[in-house]
Amino acid sequence: ESGPKNFRTQLGIMFEEFGETLSVLAPSKPEDQMLIGYLQTAITQASEHLKNSDGVIGIKDRVEFLDGICDVMVTAVGLGRHAHMDVAGGFAEVNRSNNSKFGENGEPILDKSLKLIKGPNYSKPDLKIFV
Repeated sequence: ESGPKNFRTQLGIMFEEFGETLSVLAPSKPEDQMLIGYLQTAITQASEHLKNSDGVIGIKDRVEFLDGICDVMVTAVGLGRHAHMDVAGGFAEVNRSNNSKFGENGEPILDKSLKLIKGPNYSKPDLKIFV
């Protein structure tokens, strides 16, 4: 179901995933390391706040919002390609794994913040062949 809490949680989850991505970078320059560290901390704090609090977050311009989502997707694929990764294959594997989170009845299992959690049939994505 869609609604203000689900939207807020999904926005927090998107930030969470970006923070996790930042956590595995290994910058060679101290300035890059510092800035990426600050960004990761801020994004992680924002993620937790969004997932665990209430309130409505509106969208000022739905067309621009969709454009932003699509731009994030396109640039993420480009980033993976520049890192010599099979993003399409990895995406299919992550989708397979996410679908394994659903319960026996095919329904999603959600935590208190409405985030999809691992069900009894969950299997972790195997991404080694895509990197």
